[in-house]
Amino acid sequence: MKKFFITLSIVITAITANAQKLVPQIKTGTILNYTAHARAMGQTVPAFLTITQFEAPLRMKWAIGPLGSGTFEISAKAIQSGTKMALREPGYEEITKLKDNETIAFISKDTFTSLTTNKAFELNGQKFIVVTDAAPAFTLGDKEVDTFYATTANGKTKIWILNNPDFPLVCKIEGAPQGIDLSLNSVQ
Repeated sequence: MKKFFITLSIVITAITANAQKLVPQIKTGTILNYTAHARAMGQTVPAFLTITQFEAPLRMKWAIGPLGSGTFEISAKAIQSGTKMALREPGYEEITKLKDNETIAFISKDTFTSLTTNKAFELNGQKFIVVTDAAPAFTLGDKEVDTFYATTANGKTKIWILNNPDFPLVCKIEGAPQGIDLSLNSVQ
């Protein structure tokens, strides 16, 4: 009986600790405040993405330090099954329409399903494995965010993805082959 209560106590503690993790709600009007670091140039700039249209095609207004501002448009097909995340300077046109296989700052629903079901996924031609043992936490302020942490086999690229099937936001990426690292500072 004593073993039962100890086990029950551990389970309740684990559930309570997990329930306390932050899961920001993403919707129209949400502002995502990132820091973008271009490794090749050693330049770090603030990058803001504001969701102006949540339903497909999803639209995000961007404002990036010295580059200016504009809008990214992500198609319904990319939201569902995109296999790439655009990590590049936006175009100079008012609306930059991403390809049908590209998202920005989030992964597709199919990729998220693979992440949760197979504990592995592919993004930008790289294979990621979800790490559960001693995974580094991602925090906003002093609050731990409910994320999945994954790395490539060689450990050079690391990514933290929000545990939210409706909008699996990339909270942080380090070592991306495109040369740009992102880190989420706040969600408003």
